[in-house]
Amino acid sequence: MTLPFKLVSADSHIAEPPDLWTTRIDRKFRDRAPRMISEDEGDAYVIDGVLNAGSLVGLIATKAKYANPDARFGVQGRWADVPEGAYDPAARAKELDREGIEAELLYTTMGLTLYSLEDHEFRYACFRAFNDWLAEHCSGAPKQLFGVAMIATDDVDRGVAELERCVDMGLRGAMITIGQQSGESYGDARFEKFWSAAESLEVPISLHVAATETSWTSTGSMFVDFSCVFTPTMYAVTSMIFSGLFDRHPKLKVLSVENDAAWPLAVLERMDDRWTHDELWAPIMGQRAEITSGRKPSEIFHDHVACTFMRDRTAILNREIIGRENLMWGADFPHFDGAWPNSTAVLERQFDGVPPEDQMAIGRNNAIKCYNLPLALAKAPAKVTGTSA
Repeated sequence: MTLPFKLVSADSHIAEPPDLWTTRIDRKFRDRAPRMISEDEGDAYVIDGVLNAGSLVGLIATKAKYANPDARFGVQGRWADVPEGAYDPAARAKELDREGIEAELLYTTMGLTLYSLEDHEFRYACFRAFNDWLAEHCSGAPKQLFGVAMIATDDVDRGVAELERCVDMGLRGAMITIGQQSGESYGDARFEKFWSAAESLEVPISLHVAATETSWTSTGSMFVDFSCVFTPTMYAVTSMIFSGLFDRHPKLKVLSVENDAAWPLAVLERMDDRWTHDELWAPIMGQRAEITSGRKPSEIFHDHVACTFMRDRTAILNREIIGRENLMWGADFPHFDGAWPNSTAVLERQFDGVPPEDQMAIGRNNAIKCYNLPLALAKAPAKVTGTSA
C-alpha cells in the first residue's frame, strides 16, 4: 500500500556546486570564498580557508544511501558520490517522481555553517551569492522547487532589503539565525522592521537546525548535543511568544526546521502554567512578558509556529496537542540522515493508524497553506454510500 496523495517536503536541501561562491561572490571576496578541496580522506568545503568538519562531503550526501538507506555513514566522500538531484533541477524532478513527492522547500547545505562567520560583510556577500544561485536553480523546475533564502539580521535594514529582493526573485521563505552573537532576543525593538517586512510580504521565517551565530553544542558529546539539538530553537520560539512578537505581528509565521517536532510537548502546557501563575512576580527577576492579545502562550504557538520532522512518531501520535496544522514532514534530501530514499514508505509507517485527513495535512496540505504554494490541496476520497435491497 502507498499513500494516496503526493507529498510536499517542507525541508529539503541542495548541495552547493563546488564553484558556486568562487564564480558568484563579489570580486573582493573571491580569494576567501567557500570552495571545495580534495584531501586523501575525501572532498570538503573550506570557508575563508578553514576546513569545517560539517563540510565534509560524506556528511552532506551520498549515493550509497540508495543501496542501503539504514547504513551508517562517515565523513569521507567525494563530489562524485553526491546524487545529481542535489544540484541539478532536471535530475531533481526525476528524484521527486521516484519518491512520490510533488514539490519541496529547498534550503542550503553548506550555508548553514556560514551564519557563524564573524566578518558580516563577507557573510552578507556569501548569502547574496547563494540566494542568486538558488533562485536560478528553482526556476529550472518552478512547479516543484521552492527556495528558502538566507538572511542576516545584524543589519536590519539590509536584511529587509535582501528579503524583499529574494521575494522578487521568487524565493518562498527565509531563514535567519537561531541565536544572536549579541545575545539579543528577537522580541527586541531593533527587529520590528524585519518582522513587519516578513509579515507584509507573507514570508514564513525559518529557524533551521545548526543555522546560528552562536554554538548549538554545549556538552562535548555529539550524541548528547545532537539528541538535544532542538533546544536553541525551543528557547528562541518561547522567547518570541512571551515577548509579544506575535501579538504585534498577527500574520507572522515562524518555522522550527529539522529540529523534529515533538519538542513542543515539553513547553506548551508549561508556558500556559507559568503565564497563569508567575505573571506578578516573574518580571521582578527579568524581562516583562508582553502578551496583550488575551491568548494563552499555547494558543499563540498554534496560531503562528510550525515544526518540520523527518521521522517523529512521537509528534504524530501527539498531533492533537502540538496541533494538526503545526506539523510538516520533510525528506531532508540529500543529507545522509534524511528520510529518503523510499520517502513514501517511510512516512506511511510513521502514519500507521492515523486518519487520512491528518496524513494529508501533515504530509502535504500544511506546507502548501503555510507557503501559499500554487499546488492543489489533497482531499479525502468521498465516502460511497449505498442502499440495500
